[in-house]
Amino acid sequence: MSLPFDADVMARPLSMRARLRAATDEIHQALHRAAPFAAIADGTATRESYTGTLAFLYRYHSAMAGWCAAGAEALGARELSHAHQARLAALRQDLAVFGRAVPEVHEEPARAGAFAAGVLYTVQGSTLGGKVIHRQLDALLPDDVWPEDGGRAFFKGGRDHGYHWQLLCAKLEQQSDAAALEEGARHGFARFAALMESRP
Repeated sequence: MSLPFDADVMARPLSMRARLRAATDEIHQALHRAAPFAAIADGTATRESYTGTLAFLYRYHSAMAGWCAAGAEALGARELSHAHQARLAALRQDLAVFGRAVPEVHEEPARAGAFAAGVLYTVQGSTLGGKVIHRQLDALLPDDVWPEDGGRAFFKGGRDHGYHWQLLCAKLEQQSDAAALEEGARHGFARFAALMESRP
């Protein structure tokens, strides 16, 4: 006897991406409501507060650089490490627009394996809402004053952003150590939250 349709769907194993999303959903939703991003969304951000947000993002993404390189290696997709370096370059470019020096960063020591791939999932995924934030910055950084996406190149992202996310998700499905991936993904979010709390 065949299973009813919805029971059949329920019986299917979760994709690795779905497992990681479920494992990090609570902290992910909390960070979506974090003050710097809420201020951009509701139009109360100032150029000073926005520049502080850029500096915070640089500290986070730079601190995670070793993990991202190790994660890309674990997945057999070194271009994902190059993509992360491109996002760091965009943050440096944005900070320079405002005359802000690149902040001092303490990069976390990384180790190889599935844990690192989980961290990479979180770091890469944190840029997915960038295009939404890019549009929300129209009032703060109008094109007639800040042409060519001056000050918001990081949020605009690159032409290959969608491809890189699809590649990451496909590579994750080839991994078997779900527990280590979930632990790494939670670590990536926890570090983001800790840095958020320590902002000056």
